[in-house]
Amino acid sequence: MPFPLPTPDEIARAQEAEMEAALRAVRPEASTLAIARAVRSEKGLVAAHVRTDALGLYETHLHLRWWGDQYMPDTAELEALIRHSSIWGVFQRPATKAVGYAQVTGLAGTVVPIGLQLRTPGGVLVETLTAVVLDGTGVGTLSLQATEGGAAANTAAGAVLPVVTVLVGLDPQSATLDDGGLAGGAAEETPGSLLARLLQVIREPGHGGADFDYPKWVQDSFAAMKVKTVPNWVGAGSVGVVVAMVEPNDDENAPPEPRVPSGAEIDAIYAHLETLRPVTAELYVLAYIPLVQAFSVKLTPDTAANRAAVTAALADHFARESEIGGTMPHSRLSEAISAANGEYSHELPVPAGDIVCAPRELAEPGAITWVPA
Repeated sequence: MPFPLPTPDEIARAQEAEMEAALRAVRPEASTLAIARAVRSEKGLVAAHVRTDALGLYETHLHLRWWGDQYMPDTAELEALIRHSSIWGVFQRPATKAVGYAQVTGLAGTVVPIGLQLRTPGGVLVETLTAVVLDGTGVGTLSLQATEGGAAANTAAGAVLPVVTVLVGLDPQSATLDDGGLAGGAAEETPGSLLARLLQVIREPGHGGADFDYPKWVQDSFAAMKVKTVPNWVGAGSVGVVVAMVEPNDDENAPPEPRVPSGAEIDAIYAHLETLRPVTAELYVLAYIPLVQAFSVKLTPDTAANRAAVTAALADHFARESEIGGTMPHSRLSEAISAANGEYSHELPVPAGDIVCAPRELAEPGAITWVPA
């Protein structure tokens, strides 16, 4: 059972009792009332010392309890959590840099060097990761990465990125992002995410290439929301790693939403896993396929506030329990709706049964049709 933390008043009462006992020992002729008055009078010197000592001892108790919290990862503050995690080989993911591909045109044979900087419409700098030589038609594809981590560099497909310093041979002096845009930029990993990954490793320690090693390897370096390992993807010895990234969201209280990774992100994850996978494994990294599930709900009482609560409850349920290639039981969906604030009863005709995903699919909540009560 937990050790009770005494209040300052409880500490003071205990000290007063000890002080009275000590005074009776040295002054046995003194009356009980006189001793009590000397010790407990609010204006007395002894009482002032007792109150001061009680507050100091209370702070000591608080500090000891704080240290106790740091000994266990699930109650530790971030600094101690990072140390716990590092002991288990789990490291807080730093802010990730957005990556993408862009096309440039110009004179055939023009060399675009490594480190050429371009600027996004949002003012963020990106740079080329490899040197590129424009082909005979004067076209080349640049591999780009933001110079700093964070979501600010994420840019939609088709955006035009001007070159910071003129490069002779390019015309125009800009690059156009491909269909994947710039993606993958994310803030530093949150303490909650780090703790969840640490607890997973404690429960399932690494086995040098087991199916649960791949999610850890990916999430150590990339802002991935869900990672699924599929053994024997295209035959014996092959491994499929299906990835869903996290959609950047400034609202820390909102449940995370999955995002299909871009081609550049898939390539970066593949290159990272190639340095970690077992030598005999044939690796395939794939983007997940969204399985958007529509709903029909007959809600009682059917109010705008209750509809919003049910929508939020389903979003949270999918964020927590939807897994790539997994199954979402109909009863659990109904239970999530029942947990919504304000709901008294409901019917859930759609979906009519469990949501069953193919190996690459991840179930996501779709539109809700509200059936009149």
